[in-house]
Amino acid sequence: MTKRTIQIALLLALSLITVGCQSHSVQMTSGKKYLSGYTQVDMKEQNRSSIDQEVRFVAQIEPSLRFPARIGLVKLYNGKISNLSAKEIESWTKVKEEMGEKFGDFVPVSSMIAEMVYSSQNINTKSNRNSVEIFRKVRLGAARQHLDYVLVYEVFSKTKTTKLASSVANWTIIGGYLIPSREIETTGHANALLLDVRTGYPYGTASASLDANEIAAWFNDRDKARNLADRNQIATVLKLIPEVQQMMMELMKKSQ
Repeated sequence: MTKRTIQIALLLALSLITVGCQSHSVQMTSGKKYLSGYTQVDMKEQNRSSIDQEVRFVAQIEPSLRFPARIGLVKLYNGKISNLSAKEIESWTKVKEEMGEKFGDFVPVSSMIAEMVYSSQNINTKSNRNSVEIFRKVRLGAARQHLDYVLVYEVFSKTKTTKLASSVANWTIIGGYLIPSREIETTGHANALLLDVRTGYPYGTASASLDANEIAAWFNDRDKARNLADRNQIATVLKLIPEVQQMMMELMKKSQ
């Protein structure tokens, strides 16, 4: 293989990050006002339906957002509370500093504390990966740390590997190691939810996604795919954090 060919192969092996998307929403609506839309006739009719009773029960909740506040940080990965990376901690610290003293503070929720409190409630641990039980565990852990609200975010990715025309090089030993013959595409998704620890009121949501591409040789395409997915997940979270900051700023204005 010539020097020129090797240079081209290394150039093609560089990952390309494409633009993803971001969004957020906030909520400060009154449960009493929402339920006031029911007439007395509606209420009598709904007494016959269990789902209608559930709707009224779930809706009768009021926002009580106040700043400054102690806001818990919870990162979920594969249905479990996981540690924040150094880059994530650095980014959240920067957000707190930019928001100022009127905002409050971010406090990571300890997975050990959450597990300890959750287990002490004699809850069936076989179902603790259920989404409802995960949020129950998060709120119990945050309550034990005396946090006002908790920001829960989760990141995951989808990866696809495609053969290129150069895959004919896989027929040779050297070509299989050096000639790029696979295109790896991965999309990272991150979602965040801000909850009131005491009442479960959802004050806001945020989301972000990010695409990444990389060219790899056949013999290391699996390792490349895993590494690209891991890097892209971190990059997706870092893209989510500014969107969460915008959400928080809107909520601070609404709570004044």
